[in-house]
Amino acid sequence: MEAIHEFIGLTAALLTTISFMPQVFRTWKTRSSNGLSWAMLIISLIAATLWFSYGIHLKSNIIVLSNAIMGALQLVLIYFKIRYHVSSKSNLSFSHK
Repeated sequence: MEAIHEFIGLTAALLTTISFMPQVFRTWKTRSSNGLSWAMLIISLIAATLWFSYGIHLKSNIIVLSNAIMGALQLVLIYFKIRYHVSSKSNLSFSHK
């Protein structure tokens, strides 16, 4: 029975972790962060940080690793949000000249 619970936990962690990968790839490919919500990015980063801390407390490698990756993906999206927002503003200013 324990093996089933481990499998469920591992599968949930894997699916949760990879759920943001398509968004990271899409944002990188299109160089547009228009569809990204600041609230979602910040809340997800805080949640991943708290889960990471909780995983350390529980000594759960699955929770620690999956949320370390989730936090990293959130930081990448935040970087894209800042970078592509600034790029789009500078592109707009040049188009008015």
